[in-house]
Amino acid sequence: MTTPADAIRHLWTHKTQDHPWLSDEELVIDRAEGVWVWTERGKKLMDGFAGLAVVNVGHGRREIAEAIAEQTVRLAYYPTTRQFSNRPAAELAKKLASLTPGDLDLTMFAVSGSEANERSMQIARHYWLAKGKGEKHKVISFHGGYHGATMGTYAICGLPHLSAPYDVIKPTGFAKVTAPYPYRDRGTGSDEELVERRARELRDAIVREGPETVSAVIQEPVLSSGGFIMPPIGWLKRVRAICDELEVLLIADEVITGFGRTGRWFAVEHDAVVPDLMSVAKGITSGYVPLSASIATRRLAGVFADDTKDENVHPNTYAAHPVACAAALANLQIMEKDHLVENADAMGTRLATGLREALRGTRIAGEVRGRGLLVCAELVDPKDSGQPLPKDLVAKLDRKAWDRGAIVYARGSVLRLAPPLCITPQEVDQLVDMVAASVRELDREI
Repeated sequence: MTTPADAIRHLWTHKTQDHPWLSDEELVIDRAEGVWVWTERGKKLMDGFAGLAVVNVGHGRREIAEAIAEQTVRLAYYPTTRQFSNRPAAELAKKLASLTPGDLDLTMFAVSGSEANERSMQIARHYWLAKGKGEKHKVISFHGGYHGATMGTYAICGLPHLSAPYDVIKPTGFAKVTAPYPYRDRGTGSDEELVERRARELRDAIVREGPETVSAVIQEPVLSSGGFIMPPIGWLKRVRAICDELEVLLIADEVITGFGRTGRWFAVEHDAVVPDLMSVAKGITSGYVPLSASIATRRLAGVFADDTKDENVHPNTYAAHPVACAAALANLQIMEKDHLVENADAMGTRLATGLREALRGTRIAGEVRGRGLLVCAELVDPKDSGQPLPKDLVAKLDRKAWDRGAIVYARGSVLRLAPPLCITPQEVDQLVDMVAASVRELDREI
């Protein structure tokens, strides 16, 4: 039995035609296992982007399904407002405190990555109010950064083509600066010089806005939607130092990079940095049930009184949903049992190295870079001194990879890969072969 076309027409999907050569009926995903998915038409595809860099433990893990079923029967829902709690939420918060760096020990749960970032900004605002510094409300973000699809997160969005329709109604108080993008703006200098230049620009921006009005700086350790932009190791240390100097909070948006994606539990660990707040989602449950969180340090959370009866940071109806938290606990148990963080590190190196070797000599492959299982190929116009390859040509790689049996994410000038962390060496090599063949075919056509 297949899904009828007239039923799909009632489903408002993301209206972006990444696969315009296929009908809606051909894009119905029916089942999945490990790193593979099958459409209703029976086509088998390697999930080279883990859904949306979400399914860290892989598809079809029965352990998570069983945890969900058991918790649904025991307690499917009760709110965590008005001082109520539930065992899975408490156990998950304790587990997260054991995994996160430093004293990131207190977790406020939410549902989506967008909402986690909203909560982080709201917690930062209430922190400064509690400290008697009510003028501190501005948030500094980065060009190319993406933090969600709510009004607050569109205000800090560094992708104008996404946020422009809402400019007339978005809140004020936000400024944007540029993160280090080694491939595009290192020039003839070193990574260290690039980091210092961008750090000066960040500091100048905070001073220009007035540190007494700036609440926080928010940054993705890897700017995913901007094209897998990977600032040099050492960059986050400079951001941390600037925030400390000017009395500004640091929010790490680890919605994509968290839970092993970069070969560490959290990407800030590459820089040995502890942010004041860390937003997480996606890999916390591997997408089996929606869940997100804002995790705060003890120092920050300490200004919020335990015995207050006044509203401060407002939770939502589904905050700390017991079924979602049970799914997360089972998910994290799999990650530890199967050593998936270590596997992401090893397989990420294999994927980046393999792709780099396979594309050596290809005119349109400008750079292959990676951090764990976030790997990309930056594509360039061979006729124009390394300028980005036109996006309509890059988009052709979606079809070329699909025809070879892989789902990839080719947009802008970058082909991005973020497969499930359970991927095996043999599957990595298959993915390299499919992607490299697709890029070489496009190179020949150009």
